[in-house]
Amino acid sequence: MGTVRKATLMDLPFIVGLHETAFAGFFLTVLGAAFLRELYRGFISESHGICWIAELELTAGKSEIVGFVAGALCPGQFFRGLLFKRGICFALAAVPGLARHPLRVLPRVLSAVWYRGDKPSAAPDGALLSSLGVNPSVGRQGIGKTLVSAFCANAASLGAPTVYLTTDRDGNDAVNAFYERQGFHVIGVAEQRGRTMNTYLRAVNSKTAHEQ
Repeated sequence: MGTVRKATLMDLPFIVGLHETAFAGFFLTVLGAAFLRELYRGFISESHGICWIAELELTAGKSEIVGFVAGALCPGQFFRGLLFKRGICFALAAVPGLARHPLRVLPRVLSAVWYRGDKPSAAPDGALLSSLGVNPSVGRQGIGKTLVSAFCANAASLGAPTVYLTTDRDGNDAVNAFYERQGFHVIGVAEQRGRTMNTYLRAVNSKTAHEQ
């Protein structure tokens, strides 16, 4: 099952690599590794960010990062602050992707600029679980479950009563089933950037978040 700990800036290259593997071709991945580094730097360093990693001993005496979970306690405030502090860095990070695929990347950059976490009305004080990635080579070892539990416990300890997330509704049965097993339930369905998305919600507190 591995061990989990809060991520540090030293973990950034491994987190970005896992993101690119877990979410190949997805919205943020297309913006490029430099953009992802800025985003996860925020999840690790900013006051409202939450980021944990999982480590597993794959070879004798050597632990490797095999998974991560990231999000924000107050998503709207977190993303506004991140754009204000590091907007120029994000813009520069997106330049290579824009140069390669301008028609594909530009709408995604603009969407990312205005993104505030898409907080549902049913979770006004909820924390956002933004992304969860696990190395496919260590699937079915409870890594994802452990990371989600750590995230929910951390969010609860900081005062969040709920955790929410969005996933693709169609062709994503395994992921949706996973979150339902972790205690999340669907509270809404919406079109986002041409995709039909489920919004999931889970109530958390400092006791149940550790137990589940």
